[in-house]
Amino acid sequence: MMTSHIDETTDVLAATALTVSPETAQRVLAERFGLAATLEPLSGERDCNFRAETADGQRYLLKFTHPAERQAVSDFQVRALMHLATHDPALPIPRVLRDRDGDPAPPLRLDDGRVSHVRLSTFLPGTPLADRVASPRFQFRLGGWLARVDIALADFDHPVRELSMPWDLQRADDLLPQTDSLDDPSRQRIRDLLHRFAEQLRPRLVALPRQPIHNDLNGHNVLFASTADDDTLPEHPAAIIDFGDMLFAPRVIDLAVAAAYQMKGATDPLAGALALIAGYHAHSALDETECALLRGLIETRLAMAITLATHRAGRYPQNADYLLRNTAASRRALEHCLNLPAATFQRRLNEALDSPFHSPGTTGA
Repeated sequence: MMTSHIDETTDVLAATALTVSPETAQRVLAERFGLAATLEPLSGERDCNFRAETADGQRYLLKFTHPAERQAVSDFQVRALMHLATHDPALPIPRVLRDRDGDPAPPLRLDDGRVSHVRLSTFLPGTPLADRVASPRFQFRLGGWLARVDIALADFDHPVRELSMPWDLQRADDLLPQTDSLDDPSRQRIRDLLHRFAEQLRPRLVALPRQPIHNDLNGHNVLFASTADDDTLPEHPAAIIDFGDMLFAPRVIDLAVAAAYQMKGATDPLAGALALIAGYHAHSALDETECALLRGLIETRLAMAITLATHRAGRYPQNADYLLRNTAASRRALEHCLNLPAATFQRRLNEALDSPFHSPGTTGA
């Protein structure tokens, strides 16, 4: 009998965020990686992260994975990043550094006896896209980068292929019990979406090939190149970061997740999603089945984001600001999707795929 997605991932999703002291982090950095640096704590959902800066100005991300994270999952993420660095070295993603023993994720026994795995990677410059609305050129180029990630990972395999993971859209209806945390006006609507996913979308998804995907291209995981004069207008993406929610799934899920997070325009939220989809399609053409699934998958991801964030914020109010940081935008985007006639969505999708933004520099590295 298949184990419930919620049962298998409860330890990770339900765990409070890991805390590691700066003193411990500095000691590990020196002993395992031979680096002395000043450390700045960074926010995270479950792992403990620091930005490390050496005296000569080099910056790194030092990550302590949560002890509830299965070691195989941590290894999967590290090996995938190393695979990407080999197969598409021009991609602007973090590069993993090995420790003095050649281990890219050495274990660390914490004071309470639990085991964390330590990762050191390059810290990429740029400003998080977060709540800003990117230009169509930006979104198109970002879509191309995501396609390149999926292309490079298509032949990468790992034993976690058959493990369930947090934030797995393929099992979206497992979140139905958590919809009890939602307010009355949205509860039934989101339940209907999750039921529709199980009945109509999942049977079509299972026929598609599965591969490793990023699975979380939200604005906090996309950096843009800001200038000293203005850091508020995202015109050029700078990097894709945080591969901590990777899993095996059809690549169209990666695209739907990313598109859902680009629906931020005040007057036309769909435009951002379509620009990103067009950029992906220009690098790696979508087939008929993938195109037919896109709208439903975008809506399902938005329903998941609202449900998971609301449920977890209720359980862990001390971390509510972090957990709910994308929820208002997800609600607005979902409202827009549900009010959009099917014929309108299909017409605009066809137009975007047929007439992508072929302006100079949009698809380059």
